[in-house]
Amino acid sequence: MKRSGHEQICGKSFYGRGGWLLLCLIFAPLLVGWEFLGFASHSWHQKMMVEVEVGDQRYAGSSVVEMSVFGHPEIPMVHGVRNLELEGEAVVVELPSNRYLFALLTYNAFLARDVFKDRIIEAVHAPGERWAEALSRLRETRVIDPKHYPLLVTFTDLTDPKTVQKVDPDNLAATFGPGVELKRITLEITDEPVTEGKVESLLGEVLIFKTVEERIAEKKAGIYEQNDVVNQLNKFDFVKE
Repeated sequence: MKRSGHEQICGKSFYGRGGWLLLCLIFAPLLVGWEFLGFASHSWHQKMMVEVEVGDQRYAGSSVVEMSVFGHPEIPMVHGVRNLELEGEAVVVELPSNRYLFALLTYNAFLARDVFKDRIIEAVHAPGERWAEALSRLRETRVIDPKHYPLLVTFTDLTDPKTVQKVDPDNLAATFGPGVELKRITLEITDEPVTEGKVESLLGEVLIFKTVEERIAEKKAGIYEQNDVVNQLNKFDFVKE
């Protein structure tokens, strides 16, 4: 059946080159506005390095994680919210006598923003997630203030997650013996790929500190201790995918 002139003209104008140009003219401002409203997302790779001194020997371990920030719109009278995601694994430092120090993924999600705040100060005070965009463009290394340190732990037996112990960053010698000292922890914004496999190669794929049944039984028996490090940790403090 022969189409009407109107149908032919509309079809040609919409599906032809001019139609796509029209769509671009319509949606490009919408996409820009989408970001302006606070829906923008940004990501960067950050490398944490832990340096330990044993006598005159320096030992170090590092891990690169990916941080992603997904903004939500700034609505009048309502503060904008955001989603933050982390992918990667804890830092592992191999020490003498087959001992290991782990710096966990328990640190503040805004760690990089706080560490590099003076480099992105204008963006920090701008609306939305401008700070994340500015941070993603940095390529710099800074020493982390001890108040921002992640939780440090070790295991007396790597095959048994229940042997996990907290480590005092100011007194590694109490856990690892005389002459062992934490020198510094640094954070770098980098292009290096996300670290994979180190933690699981040491601890296995499944990190179960206590089963739900064990926790319930302890609570019923009145022996459950909330502050016990075994009760505080889970697999995602070591590996996040």
